Amino acid sequence: MSDVIVLGGGCAGLATAIAAAVLGLEVTLLEAAPQLGGGTANSSGFLWVGANHLHAAAGGNDTPDAVRAYLTYAAAGAADPERLEAFATQAPEALRFFIAAGIPFRVSPRIDHYGMAPGAMAGGRILDTPPIDAAVLDAWAERVAVPAGPLHRLGGSEAVKLGGGNSQAAWDAALVLARESPGRRGAGAGLVTWLVGTALAQGVTLRVGTPAKRLLQEAGRVTGVVTASGERLHAKRGVVLASGGYESSAELVARFESLPGWQSMFPPSLQGDALPMAQEIGAAIHHIGNNLSVFLGFRNPEEAPDLCRLSGTAELVAPHTMVVNRAGRRFADESFFQAVAPALRAFDPARGEYPNLPAFLIFDADYAAGQSFAGRPPGAEIPDWVPRAATLEALAAQLGIDPAGLVAAAARFSADAAALHDSEYQRGDTPWGLSRLGPAATLGAIARAPFYGVELHPTALASAGLLADASARVRHVRGHAIPGLYAVGNAAARTETGAGYQTGYSLASGLTFGWLAAQDMARA
Repeated sequence: MSDVIVLGGGCAGLATAIAAAVLGLEVTLLEAAPQLGGGTANSSGFLWVGANHLHAAAGGNDTPDAVRAYLTYAAAGAADPERLEAFATQAPEALRFFIAAGIPFRVSPRIDHYGMAPGAMAGGRILDTPPIDAAVLDAWAERVAVPAGPLHRLGGSEAVKLGGGNSQAAWDAALVLARESPGRRGAGAGLVTWLVGTALAQGVTLRVGTPAKRLLQEAGRVTGVVTASGERLHAKRGVVLASGGYESSAELVARFESLPGWQSMFPPSLQGDALPMAQEIGAAIHHIGNNLSVFLGFRNPEEAPDLCRLSGTAELVAPHTMVVNRAGRRFADESFFQAVAPALRAFDPARGEYPNLPAFLIFDADYAAGQSFAGRPPGAEIPDWVPRAATLEALAAQLGIDPAGLVAAAARFSADAAALHDSEYQRGDTPWGLSRLGPAATLGAIARAPFYGVELHPTALASAGLLADASARVRHVRGHAIPGLYAVGNAAARTETGAGYQTGYSLASGLTFGWLAAQDMARA
C-alpha cells in the first residue's frame, strides 16, 4: 500500500509525485501509455509563473498585483477567484520548491501574449528547463516519449533565440545535435526527462502501461484504484487524477466541444480516463464555454500521423501565408491565434454551418523557398501530399474554395503586404505581434506560382474537466470536496485561468496544483 497513487505521467502527475515524495510520502505513479510524458513530451516545455524569484534576481520588477491583473484579464470572467488567487500566489512558491528538488528552471525570452492587458510583462514570466541527456535515466531513458523530428533536441529558450522553428539557424543546430548528441532532450521532452530523473531519485515507484479503470471508496473516501487488469491498489492519503484531458477521445470531444473537423494534438492515450472514473462517484464536471485554448493545425503523415501539428506559431505567422474559409475570405489575424479562436466558433443559423470551418492555409513559392513547412527544414521541398497548382483558381478548385474569393483575398493581402499594413485584420500590428514579429516579419505577398494549400483543423485543450478547489480536491456535484480525491493538470477544469490562454499556463498549473495537492495529502 502506498500513501499516494498518481494517475498520469506528464508534467502534472510527475510534479505531484515528486512533491509528495519530498514531503515524506510513499508514492506510486501509474501511466496508461507504454511511455511517460503524455502531452507534455510534445509541448514546448514552457511554464508561466508571474512574480517569480528568477525574474527578480535578473532585475525584473514584476508584482503579485500585476500578476493578478493579467490573469484576470486573460480569464475573461471565467475564473474561480480562489483558484486564480492560489495560482497567482503559490506558483512562485512551487517553483522554488521544485528548483530545490533538483529541477533547474530558468527564465525564457518568451513574452506575455496579451501585451495590451493590464499587468502584462515583456518577459520574465515564462520559464523552461535546459536540455538534458536522457542517458541520466539509465534504463528509463527508453520509457520517456520523444517527439518526431530533431527540433526537440533544442531547449525552448535555445529555439527562441535562434529564431524559432521556421529559422534555418534552429534547424542547423538541431540537426547537428541529432548527429552528435542523439540522447539530448529539450523543450517538453527535456522537462519530462528532468521530472522523471527527479522522481526516481526521490524514490517514486513508476509503472507504465498500467491504465486505471475504477476508483475504490470506503465510507465515502477514495482509497485506491482498480487497474484495467483487475489489480487493486490502495492509497492511505489520496489518489491524484493527472491523466490529462480527453482530446483524443472522439466520444468526449463530441460531447463537450462544438468544433467540426476536430483533430487531437495529443497522443492517442489521452482519452479522458479521469472523467468517467470520478463521475461514477459523484464528481462534478465544469465546462469553460468560451475556451480560447483553440488552435489550427494539420496532420503530417510523414512525421506523426496521429497528432495534429499546430500551425499557429509556425506556418501561420510566416510571410507569404494566409488562412481563408470556403468563401476564399480571410477571417482573422493569423499571426495571433487568440484572435483566430473566436472566429472559428462563428455560426450561421440560416445555413446551419460554421462559415470559417473548414479553414485552409494558402501559401506560395516564396514561402516554400525559405520557410519551414510541416516539420521540414526551411526551404525543403513541399511534400507530395500537399495540393498545389499553377494558378490560385486551379488551387481553389482542388480544395473546394470559391475561386473568385480566393483570388480577391490574395490580391488584397499582397497589396497590404507591400504597404506593410494588413488593412483587414492588422496582422503584426497587435502588441503581441509587434513584440514577436512586426508587419515586415509576418506579411508577404502571395503572388508567385506554384500555389499551395492544405486544410486546417481545429484542435484545443479540452474545454471541460473535473471541478477542483484551491487545494486541487475534486468537488462532488453537491459542492463538497470528495475525501481522498484530487485532480491536477488538464484532468481538472482550468478554472484558475478561465477562458484565456497563455503559453505556459497549463504546465505551470500542473506544477502548482500538484504541489498544493501533495501538501494537502501530507497534512491528512
